[in-house]
Amino acid sequence: MKHEAPPVPAGAVIRQGGRTCFHRLTNTTPVIIHVRSGNKVVVTRDTHLFLTAGEYGLLPDHQPMTMENIPRAPLNYEARVLPVPRPLFEEAYARLAFITPPRVALPIKALNLPAEAAGLFDFCCSSEEFAKLPTPVATVRVIELITWFALSGAVLGTQGNPLLQHRLRQMIEADPAHNWTLGQAARSFNMSEATLRRKLAAENTSFSETLSDTRMTRALAFLQTTTLPIAHVAQEVGYDSPSQFSARFKERFGINPREVRGDFGVFERIGTEIEHIRRDSVSV
Repeated sequence: MKHEAPPVPAGAVIRQGGRTCFHRLTNTTPVIIHVRSGNKVVVTRDTHLFLTAGEYGLLPDHQPMTMENIPRAPLNYEARVLPVPRPLFEEAYARLAFITPPRVALPIKALNLPAEAAGLFDFCCSSEEFAKLPTPVATVRVIELITWFALSGAVLGTQGNPLLQHRLRQMIEADPAHNWTLGQAARSFNMSEATLRRKLAAENTSFSETLSDTRMTRALAFLQTTTLPIAHVAQEVGYDSPSQFSARFKERFGINPREVRGDFGVFERIGTEIEHIRRDSVSV
């Protein structure tokens, strides 16, 4: 019997050879993270989250964050991440009458997470095993994981109506290599180009800025979680010219694409198909 795809994207392992700080990263999906080696610092809304090796955290969606990954010699920075759709958090919290989500979604640490919960997190990250489950069973497993995190103090804050730029980012992220135009985006939102342009300007951004930033954020995820050549990464996010892609990437993050990987050798991927990463919303 062939089952449907699991309700969450595949997890991934992020490795980074050098200390790097990435500014204004925005996840389109909440992310559960486990730092395996090194340290991670996340800053948003004047709130600092510091995760050391072995610690777990929950990163919100649609919140610009500054993230610094810090290796500790002789090991590289390494973390396992799992994007989880927000509706599953909301369903989990609806079952927990004693849980009141914070009014603002901020990064938060899970304290004293039991071994059973840690094992469940690893299982949910294992795409090959997790994908074998029927969708209803997989959903229950993820809700159980969210519940463990809630009991450990990591509760996702509430979210109001998403900004237009966030909806646009989600659309682009689904296929960053597509030749997106302002007209296409406007039609998708059932509005004129002038209205889309005006609404984005009211949010202090533009179509071209959102398109470029979304592509660069996806490129960062590819570089951190795959062994794809730089030229291939460029193509995956809509750039035919690797040199043009590298220049844009450095303009956005202050480092060259190759510097993200350092010289730490072979990457590990959880999941074997590039389509898994395309569906992920990992920006960490």
